[in-house]
Amino acid sequence: MNPAANANGTTTVTLTVSDGSLQAQDTFVLTVNSVNDLPTISVIADQTIDEDTSTAVLPFTISDVETALSCASVVKASTVPAVIPLANITI
Repeated sequence: MNPAANANGTTTVTLTVSDGSLQAQDTFVLTVNSVNDLPTISVIADQTIDEDTSTAVLPFTISDVETALSCASVVKASTVPAVIPLANITI
């Protein structure tokens, strides 16, 4: 059984078997647990610029199935702050 994408909850499933004249039936409860899906961020291509210049605006898209975008956060980081200080990254 495959639940609908990103769906969770409890449902009763009924199965019926018939031989053409008689039938038997059984029901069971199926619970689909919620899982925390990973948020996504679109691909941002590698950039090359000359020193003492800036990149153009680099658009990207984020999403999360369970979290409203108003509650999501984007954190900036630089592996070499001497090259790109955090204060020079604008979101």
